[in-house]
Amino acid sequence: METREELKQQRWEIVWAVQRSQRYHSRRSAFFDRWHKITLLAGILGGSAAIASIGKDAPAWLILIGGALVATLSAMDLVVGTGEMARKHNDLRRRFCNLELMMQRSPLADELLLADWRSERLSIESDEPPAYVALDILVENELARSFSHLKDQPPHELSFIKRYTAHFIRWEDA
Repeated sequence: METREELKQQRWEIVWAVQRSQRYHSRRSAFFDRWHKITLLAGILGGSAAIASIGKDAPAWLILIGGALVATLSAMDLVVGTGEMARKHNDLRRRFCNLELMMQRSPLADELLLADWRSERLSIESDEPPAYVALDILVENELARSFSHLKDQPPHELSFIKRYTAHFIRWEDA
């Protein structure tokens, strides 16, 4: 039988993991949503009559680069499936939010309830794509800063390149 303090600690660990996952999937969803919108904007501008009319006075190389850029962005958007990925991460975020809502309704959890929450968390995690480690570290640092009793905790350090490529490279050694 676990003590009340041990149960509180276990509950806190689940809350931490759930909130970290919410923030992670919120960031991924926003990233893919922005990428999709930028691709759509580039396609609209690249294919519009206004750009075509400006193109008459532009150098040929500029028109060629513009067309290649629109084609590349559109192909990347199609291959990655940014709209679908944004929806997937938003759905995962919502599922983690629902789990936290259930947890908030039972502030005094027993071992059975903790086991149910762990099971639900594992069920959601089984639907997650592989994590981007550097992004997960950034999210954990952000979460630690949001809790007043953890503000003095030193953040996990990430290099400049890892911070700014966190959505593109998995950085398994981050």
